[in-house]
Amino acid sequence: MNLPNAISFGRLLILTPLFVVVLLVFRSPLLGLVVLIVLGVTDWADGFIARRFDLITDLGRKLDPIADRVSQFVVCATLVLAGIVPLWMALVLLVADLVLGITILVRKPGIVSVRWIGKVRTVLLMVGFPLLLLVASFWPDDVVLSTAALTVVGAGCVLHAIANLEYTVVTLRGPRRAVPAQRG
Repeated sequence: MNLPNAISFGRLLILTPLFVVVLLVFRSPLLGLVVLIVLGVTDWADGFIARRFDLITDLGRKLDPIADRVSQFVVCATLVLAGIVPLWMALVLLVADLVLGITILVRKPGIVSVRWIGKVRTVLLMVGFPLLLLVASFWPDDVVLSTAALTVVGAGCVLHAIANLEYTVVTLRGPRRAVPAQRG
């Protein structure tokens, strides 16, 4: 296992559950913000290190998007449980990822290329979630700031659904990758 893959596993198995504990058990939006920033930095770091030092692996190509999706949904669901985000946002993320995930499992297309809408979606969510925690930490009663942060996250959720629909359509239209025959 190389360093980028270890970072992805750490993000998935340590930082994501830590976010849940910090926000739901310790009820600390500020510590949640710190963990969320570390999650974002490690998401960037694993990709940067893999590309910079030519450490890209098949495992990493699959693990990184899984870690992204799982951590993104867990963060949103945790924010719902903490009363910071409305339920519909987590449901949009979950349903969109389930539809795309099932399509990928059935079609086995290999790696699906990231499109611009997926990048914009990611930026909105990576900015919006921390903004929500920042507002909850320092200005919990400011309706204008809360609404602005929720609008950013809401736009990210809507783009998430659109991006996943686009990925689903591309996957369904593309050639199906051959599955090796099993011996035995």
